[in-house]
Amino acid sequence: MATTQIIASLIKLFLMIIPGFVLSKAHIIDEHQSKGISSIIINLTWPCLIVMSLQRAFSKELCINMGILAIIMVSDIIIAFALAKCISKGLKLEKSLTYLMTFMLMFGNTGFMGIPVCNVLYGGEGTFYAALIDCIQDAFIFTAGLIMIEKSTGKHIGLSIKHFMTPGFASIVIGLGLFLGGITLPAVVAGPLQTIGAATSPLAMLVVGYQLGQVRFREMFSDVRLYILSAAKIIVVPLIFMLVLMLVFPEMNILTKVLIVEMATPIAACTTIYTQQYDGNVEFATKGVMLSTVLSIATLSAFAVIVELI
Repeated sequence: MATTQIIASLIKLFLMIIPGFVLSKAHIIDEHQSKGISSIIINLTWPCLIVMSLQRAFSKELCINMGILAIIMVSDIIIAFALAKCISKGLKLEKSLTYLMTFMLMFGNTGFMGIPVCNVLYGGEGTFYAALIDCIQDAFIFTAGLIMIEKSTGKHIGLSIKHFMTPGFASIVIGLGLFLGGITLPAVVAGPLQTIGAATSPLAMLVVGYQLGQVRFREMFSDVRLYILSAAKIIVVPLIFMLVLMLVFPEMNILTKVLIVEMATPIAACTTIYTQQYDGNVEFATKGVMLSTVLSIATLSAFAVIVELI
């Protein structure tokens, strides 16, 4: 895709944030309504988008790429973990905040933001890979991630199969089942699913806009620790993997582009949800998510353009 098309697509996507921001500031949308929209995305539009993105003809190449994705995502978790430890030692953070920062560095907003962005930039194939990346990350969130949350809050959460029982995870299982089985949904079913799934991007950006409208920017921009954390998550980590992928692959393809874009996504929105649910440092988590999201509008766009120029 040409650089100008990338920039135009990103501008169109991020302009969708403005209505949510305005509606938030004008108090036309409240938190209850925002949660309702988020629930629609998580439980309906996003699963439909994932199922349809996995509606692709089975091929050996795609299976190989799925393995590559798994290896790289495991590497990402390890590098983010090591980076968090270095930053925590440098900033001399208390143990609870160290574990929280580790969670924030390990997991990006690959679903809520990454999938819509990849859908806009790279179409069906890009969304296919983005959905797989999000699936792999979810598996780590519900295991290693919850352990980090346990350590940061001092509470015993306990790992359970019910943590995986979500519409998003179910849609990935269904979508992969259809893909591996070579099953194509009939048009009468695929059409509505496609239309509903297409609502994910505008609704997701609307919610991001609302959340930004609720943030006290003066407080968010005054914590140096959050700048360091955000820079590590949306600049250092994707930069490391971009350099590695450049060495491994002779040229950038959709797989590598999606990987870099997903690596450059801001801190996962679920960070706030988990810290709130288990009485952790909600203020730090929320500010980190919001600051990284604001800054990622520029950095994510930059990485999307850079991979086209390489």
